[in-house]
Amino acid sequence: MMQSQLLLHPSWPTHSYFHSIPQHSSLIPSFSENDFLGYDHMESFDDVFRWLCDDDDQQMESEIPTDKSPENSPTLSITSSESFDSEAMEMESKTGIQNLLMAYAEAMGLQQRKLAEVIQKCISEKVNPNGQTLERLALNLFPCSENEKEYLKQESIRNFKAAFRGFYEIFPYGRFAHFTANSAILEAVPNHVDSVHIVDFDMGEGSQWPVVIQVMAQRRKSLTITSVKLEDDNSGLFEETKMHLLNYAGSFGLNLKVEEKELGQIVNRNEFMAFNCMVGIPHMGRTRRRTQVMEFLKVAKQLLVKAQGIITFGDGEYSDRMENYPTYPSFFDGNLSHYKALYESMELGFPSYLTEGRVAMETLFIAPFISSMSWLQKWEEGRENLFSQNDLGLKGRRMSMESWNEVRELVKEGESMYKVRVEGGNENEMVLEWNGIPLVRVSVWM
Repeated sequence: MMQSQLLLHPSWPTHSYFHSIPQHSSLIPSFSENDFLGYDHMESFDDVFRWLCDDDDQQMESEIPTDKSPENSPTLSITSSESFDSEAMEMESKTGIQNLLMAYAEAMGLQQRKLAEVIQKCISEKVNPNGQTLERLALNLFPCSENEKEYLKQESIRNFKAAFRGFYEIFPYGRFAHFTANSAILEAVPNHVDSVHIVDFDMGEGSQWPVVIQVMAQRRKSLTITSVKLEDDNSGLFEETKMHLLNYAGSFGLNLKVEEKELGQIVNRNEFMAFNCMVGIPHMGRTRRRTQVMEFLKVAKQLLVKAQGIITFGDGEYSDRMENYPTYPSFFDGNLSHYKALYESMELGFPSYLTEGRVAMETLFIAPFISSMSWLQKWEEGRENLFSQNDLGLKGRRMSMESWNEVRELVKEGESMYKVRVEGGNENEMVLEWNGIPLVRVSVWM
């Protein structure tokens, strides 16, 4: 199989690597691998998600706690000022949930916390895990819905392994990011180099690297993968992921070393170095602080001064230069549009009779990125630290036309609402869009 064919192949993990990905939780029961054998990307939903259509799951909506009893029902009264009540009630009668969300952002931007709390309670009356896009999105925005969110999470995590594989293969977000970054890395490795060292900011389940392992084995090069040990990472994934990667490499006879180090312990060992940073790609289901990302990029730049190498950066969160968003409402609206498009792209790619399956995937992989408090914190931190990759003095590495054409094929551009654009001053960034809204960006630097 040629390198490009190997990279594009949509189902390579199903039979060889994903079968042993750690399940993350004792809550997840055993299941049949036959649910995924023979799965062909966007087809065979019935087989892939058989577990989502059990009779027990059909009780999900009726069993979700609603907290609508009189003693728990949200109230619009606050003792400090009745004017907030009337103001919020009048707003609710005139506008829908979209304007309520923006009114909340305006109140937070003006530091009118009490008004924001009242508006939030109005919004909580409209949320619905099986409702329209904004109703589902708003459910995850505010902590007032923790009971429903926790119930959905516990129901969904029971089948994390199947959900992870299905999500990765059905939707293009992770495959787009991994394909684009891997293509750039493999194109940049010189033929004369015997050893390649990948430094991965957030390795997680290791789903990005099996295809690179195959190509390195074909080229007869040794490979080291270093997972950066982050101070707030308590997932405990590394040892299991290491075992799976080593087993996979062994099946191809590749000399692979997998290690975990703190950022300050990484040194140049006279080998080709690829610094890979994936942040907020939906299948990851977790986010990282931007200060950690920038520290990683700074270290990468320093080490590449004396070494051949490349930096690949994938970003699935809403991202733009903060100076473009002078107020919190504008930043909030940008996030709202981003995740609304993500929800809608998932909904369009799912059969209507598998609504509960889509809700489970939204809960596991999208909900962790949606929080009113984390958005506010991110905006405040961004205003204090107005920097980007360009500010580090990194030079963009042009994306190849071959890679662009292949990734357009991967996302089925022309047959779907997905589109891939090339951006950046040196055409060093590819952007996956859905209906004109950027979902994932991957840039390459040196």
